[in-house]
Amino acid sequence: MTTRTVARNTIFLSMAQGVRILLALALILYIANVYGPVWQGKFSILLAFLNIFQVLASFGLPRLITRNVAREYEMSNRYYWAGLAAQGLTTLAFMVVMVGVVAVMPYPADTKWMLWVAVLALPLFTFYSLAGALLRAIEQMQYLVYAELLSAAAQLAAAILLLSLGGGVIVLAVIRVAGIGLAALTVTLAARYRHLVQSPCWDFDFSRKLLRESLDFFGMAGMDALTQRLDVLVLSVIAGEAVTGVYDAAFQLIKVLMTFILSFTDAVYPAISRLFAHDRKAFRHELLKYLKWGIMALIPIAAGLSLLAPFIIGLLYHHEGYEASVRVLQVLAWVVILYFIYIYLSRALMAGNRARAAFLVAVAMVAAGLASLVAGVSLWGAQGAAVGLLAMYGFGALLTGLFARRF
Repeated sequence: MTTRTVARNTIFLSMAQGVRILLALALILYIANVYGPVWQGKFSILLAFLNIFQVLASFGLPRLITRNVAREYEMSNRYYWAGLAAQGLTTLAFMVVMVGVVAVMPYPADTKWMLWVAVLALPLFTFYSLAGALLRAIEQMQYLVYAELLSAAAQLAAAILLLSLGGGVIVLAVIRVAGIGLAALTVTLAARYRHLVQSPCWDFDFSRKLLRESLDFFGMAGMDALTQRLDVLVLSVIAGEAVTGVYDAAFQLIKVLMTFILSFTDAVYPAISRLFAHDRKAFRHELLKYLKWGIMALIPIAAGLSLLAPFIIGLLYHHEGYEASVRVLQVLAWVVILYFIYIYLSRALMAGNRARAAFLVAVAMVAAGLASLVAGVSLWGAQGAAVGLLAMYGFGALLTGLFARRF
C-alpha cells in the first residue's frame, strides 16, 4: 500500500460521497427553508430507514466480497453472481421486515406511506452494492464518482421541480428510489466494462457459503447502520418530527465530514486487507500512521466548527425554529473525532480477520448508545441526542482501541 494509492482512492470515494451529500444538502436546505423543521424531520426519517435497511439487506456481503476479490481479482465474476443470489434472498426478507417496522411506528400516515414506497429501493441497491464492491476491490473508485454525480443531480432537479408543483412527501421517496436505480445501472455497466461482471455463473452452493461467511460482516454492517441513524429513530419516536428536523439541520453538516472519514477508511480497507495477509509488520505501521494523521487533521476542524456554529446555522437556515440547532452543532462537532477512531479501527479489525471482535464492539456500542440517546433526548431533546451520540462513539472508540492493540 502506498500513500499515493490511498490518497487517490480517498479522493475518488470522497468525491462520490461528497457530491451526493452536497447535492442532498442543497435539497435539505430547500426543504428546510421553504417547509420548515417538520418536513426536514420527515425527510431525515426517510434517509434513516433507507440507510439502515439497505445495509441490513446487503447482509455484509459487499464488504466480504471487497476483501476477498481484493486478494483474488480473477474470482470477481463468480463472487458477483453468487453474491447476487445470496443478497437477493436477504433483500426480499428485509423488504418484508421494513414494511412491518414502518407499520408499528408512531408516525403520521403520510410519513408511513413515504417509507412504504421507499421499500422498492432495496432490490435496486443490491445491484449497486455488489458492483460497487467489485470496483472497490480493484481500487477503481472513479466509477462511483460518475454514478453518484449522475444520480444525485437527477434527484435534486426532480425533487425541486415536483415539490414546487405541489408534490407531497411521497414524491421524495419515489425520486429516491429512481435515483438509486440510476446509480445501480451506472455502476453495473462500469463493472462490466472492467470485465469484473461477465456471463452469469450461478453457484448456489457458493452462495450459501458466502452467506455463512458474511454473518460477522452482516452484524458489523448492521450495527454500523444503526449507530449512524439510531439518533434519528430515537428522536422521531420520543420527540417528534419537528425536533428531529432541528437536530438534523446540524447533523447534515457533520455528515459531510463523516462522509470524508468513511471514504478514507473505505480506501484504506482493501489495501490493509492485502497487507495483513502478506506483511504483518507493514500492516501495523500503516495502521498507526493513518490513525495519527486522521486525529491530527480532525481536531482543528472540530474546534472551528464548534466556535462558528452560530454563524453557520444562521447563514444556512432562515426558517423559524432552527435556533436550537446551534447548540446541537456545537456538541456534534466533536463527534467526528471519535467517529473516525471507531470506524477506522473497526475496519482494521475486519481486515485483520477479526470481524467477530468488531461485531461485538458494535453490539456493545449500540446497546450503550441506545441508553444514552434515550436518556439524552428525554432530558434535553435535540441537544440531548447530540450528547448521546458523543457518548456512544466515545465508547466505541475505546473498545476498538483495546482490541486493535493486539495487532
